[in-house]
Amino acid sequence: MNSAPAKRVRYRTYVDGFDENLNGGIPQGHTVIIAGAAGTMKSSLAYHILHMNAKRDGVNGLYISLEQNKQSLTRQMEGLGLKGDTLGRLEVLDLGEIRRKSEGAQFLDTFRFAVNETKKRLNYELLVIDSLGALEMISATNRPREELYRLMEWLRAMDVTAFMISEMPVGEYTSYGVHDIDFLVDGIIHLKMVEVTDTEVQRRIRCVKMRETEHSSNYFSFFRNERGFAVTRAISDF
Repeated sequence: MNSAPAKRVRYRTYVDGFDENLNGGIPQGHTVIIAGAAGTMKSSLAYHILHMNAKRDGVNGLYISLEQNKQSLTRQMEGLGLKGDTLGRLEVLDLGEIRRKSEGAQFLDTFRFAVNETKKRLNYELLVIDSLGALEMISATNRPREELYRLMEWLRAMDVTAFMISEMPVGEYTSYGVHDIDFLVDGIIHLKMVEVTDTEVQRRIRCVKMRETEHSSNYFSFFRNERGFAVTRAISDF
């Protein structure tokens, strides 16, 4: 008799009400973009996922910040209540630290070297790159689409579950990321701001795409309370 296949490991987002929409969480090994305009809490959500998985489940995580230094990012997240209790399982690597690891090298080579060296030491399972736009700007590559494809393949070969922040313009849009990344990644989580009255603006979250997962494509109201991030049914803006 053939044994049943092993159940796919999933990492919870620890957003109350949202994991239930993802069959329990993000499948292990997936590459996921967290997309949205400025102010939609993309970085906060990504850090929250790593922090809570480290604190609750003992999962090691690496957060790479290419736009904000470690001290500033840490202060910001502590202001949200995301502090301590991770027992060294969550590390932040910023642009300055990456450059110091390999002076004079091409940036993408330096970036990969720093990430690989940290993997050997920390053996992290979850990785955040904040952001894809900053990575492209700093690397100044002449072949951004080719480099992006190589990045996706490299992340999959590392056997990590990766979240990449993707900045989006306010207003009309045709994709959630640059250079056809929508088709390359396994998942897309979209955050946006919606004016629901003349004076009230509501944050919303939607799982646009998640391979190997049955999920609703609807938007949910996304907020943070004393217990952490949560979602509820979105208030109509009509």
